[in-house]
Amino acid sequence: MGLTFVYQVEHHAAFGPLIVLYFFLAGLSAGLFLISSLSTVFGLQKFKPLAKPSCAMALATLIPGLLALVVDLGQPLRAMTLFFRVNPSSVMSWGSFILLIYGLACLVYTYYLWREDSKVKFWGKIGAIFAVALGLYTGFLLAVVPGRPLWNSALLPVLFLVSGWVAALSLLSLAQSFFAKAAQIEGADAEEALHGMKIWIVTLEILLVAFHLLAVLMVNDAGRAVVQNLISGTKGVSFMLIQVVIGMILPLVIVLFSKRSVTALGFSGLLSLIGVFALRYNFVFGGEELPQAGTLLYLFEGGRAWILTVVLLVVTAVLIFLVPGIFNSITGRRVTGSGKAF
Repeated sequence: MGLTFVYQVEHHAAFGPLIVLYFFLAGLSAGLFLISSLSTVFGLQKFKPLAKPSCAMALATLIPGLLALVVDLGQPLRAMTLFFRVNPSSVMSWGSFILLIYGLACLVYTYYLWREDSKVKFWGKIGAIFAVALGLYTGFLLAVVPGRPLWNSALLPVLFLVSGWVAALSLLSLAQSFFAKAAQIEGADAEEALHGMKIWIVTLEILLVAFHLLAVLMVNDAGRAVVQNLISGTKGVSFMLIQVVIGMILPLVIVLFSKRSVTALGFSGLLSLIGVFALRYNFVFGGEELPQAGTLLYLFEGGRAWILTVVLLVVTAVLIFLVPGIFNSITGRRVTGSGKAF
C-alpha cells in the first residue's frame, strides 16, 4: 500500500498593502484627470468648475501612488531597468511607460491650465488617453495571471477604470462639501455635475462587480471557492459589509434620496472612497489568498507595510491642499472655476 504525503506549503503573497494603495491612488488619479478633461478637451461646460481642482488632485494623488509602488519594490533603483530593458510581452514594461507619459502629461497639463493657455487642450488629449490606459492597466496587471480566477477576467480592467472614476467623483464631492474653499470648487454647476454623474457611474460599478463575480463563479471549482471566500469566508466582512453595503449600496441610496444636499453628497463621497479602497483590497488579497498547493493560506506583510500605507494616505491628503498653492506661486494665479483658455 502506497504512502500518502501531505505537504504544508507556506505561501507568500506577491502583492501586499502598498500595491493595494498604488492601485487605489493610480485609479483615483486617472479618474480625476478624466473629469478635468471633460471641459478642457470635450467642451462640457458644466464640468468647468471642476477642471482645475480635479487636475491638481490628480497630480497630488499620483505622487504618493508612485512612492507606494517604488517602496514596495524593496530596491527602488531597479525600477529604472524597466525603461532600458523594454519587453513588449511584459505588462509591467508597458505599465512603466504609461505611468511615465501620464505623469509628465498631467504635470504639463496642470501648468498650462493654471496659465489658462490654449495648449491645455493638446496636453489634455494626451493625458486623457494615458489616464484611460492607466486606469485599465492596474486591472490588466492582475487580469493576465491565469492561475487566479478572481483576477483572470477581461472585466477586471474595466471595473478598475470605472471604480477609479467613482473614487474621483467621491473625492470631489467630499472636497466640495467639507473644504470647498480650500479645494476651490465653485458654482452650482459643479454640484449638479457631480450628483448626476455619480448615480450612473456607481450603478455601473455595482453591475460590473456582479457580472465579474458571476463569471468567476461559473469558471470552475477554484472560482467558486474564491467567490465563497469573498461572500462568507475570510473576506466576508470586508467584501459584503464594507465594500458592497457601506461602499456601494449606501452611497447610491444617499445620492438618490438626499435631495442633492451638499453634506449628504460629501458623506456619500467618503463612503464611496472607503468602498473603492475595499474593492482594491478584496480583489488583490482575495485573489491570492487561497492556496494553489498545500493547505496553508497566503502570508501577507504585517504592520510595517500597513503603517507605510497609512503614512502615504496622509501624504496624499496634505498634497491635495499643497499642490494648488504650488501652481499659484508658479503662475501667479488663483485657482478658480473659470478660465478663458477653453
